[in-house]
Amino acid sequence: MSRTMLPSLQFVFLAGLLAAGSAGVARAAEGGADAGSCRVGVFDSRAVAVAYAASKAFNEELALKMKEYRQAKDAGDQEKVKRLEAAGQAGQEQLHLQGFGTASVLGILDRIKDQLPAIARQNKVDLIVSKWDIAYRAPAVETVDITEAIIEPFQPSERTRKIIEDLKGKAPVPAEELKNLHCE
Repeated sequence: MSRTMLPSLQFVFLAGLLAAGSAGVARAAEGGADAGSCRVGVFDSRAVAVAYAASKAFNEELALKMKEYRQAKDAGDQEKVKRLEAAGQAGQEQLHLQGFGTASVLGILDRIKDQLPAIARQNKVDLIVSKWDIAYRAPAVETVDITEAIIEPFQPSERTRKIIEDLKGKAPVPAEELKNLHCE
């Protein structure tokens, strides 16, 4: 993410906190946090990436892309083959940055955006954000780990859940280190 985008993302985050703080009565009525408080649902973005990469939806998308690649290769369409290879490489690198680092998973969460309001209500939170994206939290703001609820729509297997559980004890790998792994 470019440094020029950070101020605008920070503004969006702060605006969200302000809006959440000023809507306490409405939140309480809708099943959110109590009036006058702010609860932020946080999740480990690595868990989202791992759950998505192991999901049926991801594997179906990948199968379609592989079919398209084979068809382009069989047809001798080298331009399309190169384009698909580049897209596949870029997608793999992005998943590594997301699954081992702290790269944004908003594109992945977009696949379950219709379920996010219910997840927020069930966990009585006003805002959902990656735990890696919190630069500051006022003492009055309560954070609630909702990682399990966020990954559930991807229907992770027990094996995937074990991988995610193992991630909890490990620090994210810095993006530059992950990028260097791909260059070697």
